[in-house]
Amino acid sequence: MTKTDQGRSEGSIKADARLSLFFTLRKAWKRRSKEGMTAKDLAALLDRDKAYVSRVLNGKTPTITIETLALFLDRLGHRLVVDCIPAEEIPAVNKDARPRELRTPVKA
Repeated sequence: MTKTDQGRSEGSIKADARLSLFFTLRKAWKRRSKEGMTAKDLAALLDRDKAYVSRVLNGKTPTITIETLALFLDRLGHRLVVDCIPAEEIPAVNKDARPRELRTPVKA
């Protein structure tokens, strides 16, 4: 695998990106499902098969394009906002890529 200047492999960078996309979708889905939306409802809004929608929501698809993510988020009433952070501003101890609300609390 190819290494970047910071020493992270290309595969690691791509895996982090996929995780970020997936957890962004899960965050929006969690909110709407708490409000009563079902996968069947979302499938109808997307004009897609419920099985496909369920696979995407459960991370059972090998990849999700940014376009697909944007479409899902739109139908969930959310908008995709893309931003970047300089690598040196990211704490080195932050190894959990999931959004804070989706992390498992650490037991004391």
